[in-house]
Amino acid sequence: MVGDGMGTSQRDAIRLASVGLSGELAMDTLPEVGRVHTNSADEETFVTDSAAAATSMATGVKTYNGAIGMDVDRQPVTTALEIAEELGKSTGLVTTSQVTDATPAAFGSHVLDRDEQSAIAAQFLRSSHPEVILGGGEDHWYPEGSPGRYPDNPDEDPSEESAGTEGNLVEEAMDQGYEYVWDLPGLQAAQGDRILGLFANEEMFQYGDDVEETYNPSVPLTEMTRKALSVLDGNQSGNGFFLMVEEEGIDAFSHVNNGALTIGSGIEFDRSVALAKEFAEQDGNTLLVTVGDHQTGGMVIEPLGGADPTNPDSPAQEEPFDVAGSEQQFRIDWTTNGHTGDDVPLTAMGPGAEMLTGVYENTRIFDVMVDVMRSGTERAFDLQSHRGGRGENTEESLAAFAHSLELGVTTLELDTHLTEDGKVIVWHDDTIQPEKCADTGPATYVDPEFPYVGDRVAELSLAQIRMLDCGYAQLPGYPEQVVSQGNTIAELRDVYALADRYGADTVRFNVETKVEEGLAGGPGSAALTEAVVSEVRAAGKAGRTTIQSFDWSTLNLVAGMAPELVLVALAGTPEDLGVGQPGAAPELGGIDIDDFGGSVPRAAASLGYDVVSPIATSVTPAMITEAHGLGLSVIPWTVNEAADMNALIDLGVDGIITDYPTRLRTVMAERGLPLPPAYAG
Repeated sequence: MVGDGMGTSQRDAIRLASVGLSGELAMDTLPEVGRVHTNSADEETFVTDSAAAATSMATGVKTYNGAIGMDVDRQPVTTALEIAEELGKSTGLVTTSQVTDATPAAFGSHVLDRDEQSAIAAQFLRSSHPEVILGGGEDHWYPEGSPGRYPDNPDEDPSEESAGTEGNLVEEAMDQGYEYVWDLPGLQAAQGDRILGLFANEEMFQYGDDVEETYNPSVPLTEMTRKALSVLDGNQSGNGFFLMVEEEGIDAFSHVNNGALTIGSGIEFDRSVALAKEFAEQDGNTLLVTVGDHQTGGMVIEPLGGADPTNPDSPAQEEPFDVAGSEQQFRIDWTTNGHTGDDVPLTAMGPGAEMLTGVYENTRIFDVMVDVMRSGTERAFDLQSHRGGRGENTEESLAAFAHSLELGVTTLELDTHLTEDGKVIVWHDDTIQPEKCADTGPATYVDPEFPYVGDRVAELSLAQIRMLDCGYAQLPGYPEQVVSQGNTIAELRDVYALADRYGADTVRFNVETKVEEGLAGGPGSAALTEAVVSEVRAAGKAGRTTIQSFDWSTLNLVAGMAPELVLVALAGTPEDLGVGQPGAAPELGGIDIDDFGGSVPRAAASLGYDVVSPIATSVTPAMITEAHGLGLSVIPWTVNEAADMNALIDLGVDGIITDYPTRLRTVMAERGLPLPPAYAG
């Protein structure tokens, strides 16, 4: 819950005016307290705007002022709302501003400039898909000259008029199944599980030049919050929900130095927090966070006494304001009409709230929200189908991945390489092996590189790769493998598209960035890593994708460019890791495993990874205990015999990577473990 522009003084003024010197606001009764740095990464000023601040909270990445869901390099960054959707949760955006204004926009869209409000609305419908969208800003959903329920050029602000650039988005929303409402009775009567409510041309209040300033939304924030909680809590998935609620009036009226309306909108915000707190207390499993994105106006609370002779240039000094329940009064002194660089207070309750105590950057809010969401959806034993289940089907073929989806696995495990022309393909080997692939012909009439078998993947184009038949024979050592005749090596995007066609909205993807022998940490690894992250984001699968590698330097790259992704440290034998050998192993990103007593969990935890995936023969009870104590999951590879599967489950591993998913599913069923859902094509 975001009180836009709400710093410490705004919270204090709201408290004094509404509950007095000894009373407490609902937001101040939340037990965990933090102080949040708000600076942006803008080149011109570190004092943030709402777009950069909201993007930091929504994505965990600092960025430039005006950015919506973009990093400083103008690249989209996955948001907490999008991760929630990928985890099967329902999501909602509620605000008294335009629903396409900076704060809600940063959670559900990606544009270079916050003013692209019609593009933001279109992305809500075409990309992020929040189930509940409630607020103002109807003008950006209808084309110019085509007003909706609210007429163009109203008396209270003649400048307001429809200005959409993406067609009639209200009609598009209704075609998608949204129930459209435009007033309080309609909202209260709405029965759908997807609701779009637009209750004003622009903001749901009036402020600014040549406008009478008023705060009287036709649909109060409390009513929008109440409805959003009801709809989202009633979703059928059972996976919970993510909701962002914003009161924009605190910021707007601080910009124009109107203390009375700043307080009035703040009181309505606190009432909405009270509703959310009541829900969270009854539910018992909900994280509630209340925070400002920045401080606006440089508000200071002072005693009465007329103009301050020490500050004659102050933009505004307002008095008197009554302290509730007493005969005392106070004055508000404003020092600016803009934002300040002040920290803002945060209060929280519920699972994970203790991680929000102390002093920290606003990016931590994203980290904690995502950790809590994931902790609530990843409790089941992780059945990972290695290379799509190569013991049962041609490895890393779309047929293998389809078989795994139809069988029912938690995770599709797969490998990636980068072709000469920069395409991310799903294949294990860095050279084309004759026992797996056969040439069918050249990619062009005359191709000096033909034949391709035996060549390095990195030196072949996608067109050349696709001329290979990589399902022409059964792989030696896998007598049960069903051969996919004529199999063509797929791209990573093809696997994501396959899962979408199956409607596999809970299956996960464990994507390995492969490294050629002796080239760990080199430019090829970096290029592959960057390309994989780009593909994951383009597919909208960051919430269900983990990145694993034996080359830990690539995991470090991912941590910097995509902090939303879960990182998996693959580990081989002690000899592979350099245990007992002098110097740092290149594969471990330059660290010496002996500095951590040869412990894979300790080394992985020191680098901020989330999962350790050791060779199965190295797993011991002590390793599992140590990993779990450090907050790491343990998922060993590659386990193919039922006896070994049972032994590892007895030890307490969190999942298993196997060539035989049917075999592991049988073991899980015999042990009474919950089975992942199967999907029909």
